[in-house]
Amino acid sequence: MIHLTYGGSTAARTLACPGWVKKSDGIPRRPAGQAAIDGSMHHEVQEKCQRDDVTPGECLGLSYREGDVIRIFTANDLPLSEIAHAATQRLLDELDIDEIEVEPFVQLEPGVAGGSIDLLGLSADKTTLLVLDYKFGRVAVPVEDNKQLRFYTMAAAADAKTKDMFKKIERVVFAVIQPQSSHDAITWVWDAPNLLEGFEIAFREAMASDTVTPGSHCHWCPAAPYCAEKRGAVMGTNLLGKDLQKNLQASADMVTEVENWLKAVREELYLQASRGVSVAGWKIVNKRATRKWADEIAAMNALTKTKKLTKKELNKTTMLTPAQVEKLVKSKDINIDLSTFIISESSGTTLATADSKAEAVMVSDTQGHLAEIMK
Repeated sequence: MIHLTYGGSTAARTLACPGWVKKSDGIPRRPAGQAAIDGSMHHEVQEKCQRDDVTPGECLGLSYREGDVIRIFTANDLPLSEIAHAATQRLLDELDIDEIEVEPFVQLEPGVAGGSIDLLGLSADKTTLLVLDYKFGRVAVPVEDNKQLRFYTMAAAADAKTKDMFKKIERVVFAVIQPQSSHDAITWVWDAPNLLEGFEIAFREAMASDTVTPGSHCHWCPAAPYCAEKRGAVMGTNLLGKDLQKNLQASADMVTEVENWLKAVREELYLQASRGVSVAGWKIVNKRATRKWADEIAAMNALTKTKKLTKKELNKTTMLTPAQVEKLVKSKDINIDLSTFIISESSGTTLATADSKAEAVMVSDTQGHLAEIMK
């Protein structure tokens, strides 16, 4: 996959804060999370369905690789992909689309700005252009004036491979198909006479600017944890006189933005620390351990031998937890040492302040060059 400096998924951020690109220079890409990998796999299925004229059911077993992770398309994944496929077919029929380009890679500026459109379609009478984007997350993505779809349209109009599709169009239909939000495509019509009015000018101006403007668009920005302007925006809110209610409301209005920023900072700190980069004031520690039975049968036998507890009392669908059994043992006045039957296991590591009582976990510096970023 080719990653250009400016793309559709970052178009809204570029227009709102052009300086994010320069701010992000040198910051390593974060590994894709499970939700992103799942979404990419569903995209692959929809692409195959359109290219090969097959159904999602015929794609079972298809594999998608993201780094070292291989995701297999299984029967459990079918419902979402079937909804997306059915919605696509209804939309193509409704708009009388008879020419489609699947995943066309279009560029506004070769090697600099562009991206892949999930599906680009042209009606039989050549007057309607469809720009379709699949979303597989839970949070509904608005289609009206969608900057990502505007960007793709702009790039497609400029790219030699697709610009001929614009010769006779009278309207562009933006469509988002998001099966976890709706079983139908959500559409918005952009009149062709005003197709790119002002948008390309604004975008090219943004590409030439380094202006940094913090806001809600910082949410997924890789530079957000490092950005002095964002930190200043979060910390520099003015008091609104002595009106407590107004001050509370001003704080309330910032809750989501501040929480998102703090989450991004913590995630980046954990990523760097887990790679062996020394982060002053922080360390990697094991998460709080949960206790479980090292040997349920041995513990069960020892407890029933006391003649004061039965297997029925100790078992539900599974054996009671160590904490539950300790309460039961105490209530029955049983003298037994349970420590030999219990082990404590952490579910992983997390980030903690340096003064935490938890013992630091040793990690290797696998990417020492990242330390330069933290200076």
